[in-house]
Amino acid sequence: MESIFNAASSEGITLWLESGWAIDARIGQITREHEDIDIAYPAEHHDSYIDLLRNLGFSGYEQMDYGFLMSKNDILIDCEPCSKIGEAYILPGFPSGSCPPEPEGKLNGKLIRCISWQAMYFEFLTYEQEIPRSDWRPKDHESLRLIELHLSTEERKEVERHLEIANNPT
Repeated sequence: MESIFNAASSEGITLWLESGWAIDARIGQITREHEDIDIAYPAEHHDSYIDLLRNLGFSGYEQMDYGFLMSKNDILIDCEPCSKIGEAYILPGFPSGSCPPEPEGKLNGKLIRCISWQAMYFEFLTYEQEIPRSDWRPKDHESLRLIELHLSTEERKEVERHLEIANNPT
């Protein structure tokens, strides 16, 4: 993961951790084993980001409806583009501030950018629309618990209102 973020930084490409690794980075410790590395990247750098990953030995590009997957050995990266709105980046449909400009996490003693707690909460609320909580894996429940610990009731309500508006755009 560090090599991806370092290479991207040297190419002027800003990246953000998402999902499980973002939770761990924001907490400052690894809480569990991870199946993949979820990364948000600026949409305008799509081609150079793909080239960078290929230069790092990643292959097997698979287009998804939200982004793409690539792998190297046993490392799967799950990548999602974010869009620049003014001077800020945001994941499509997510609450504003989803991709903070400054690093707000730390792994192995190094500062790292990760999506906001609100963005992670939003992600879980949309996940719940696809898969009922009763079918979630234990790690999904634990991730949501950790996210909720870092959001006030008002922050959670704001994200829930954002999702309601996104689902009912009339």
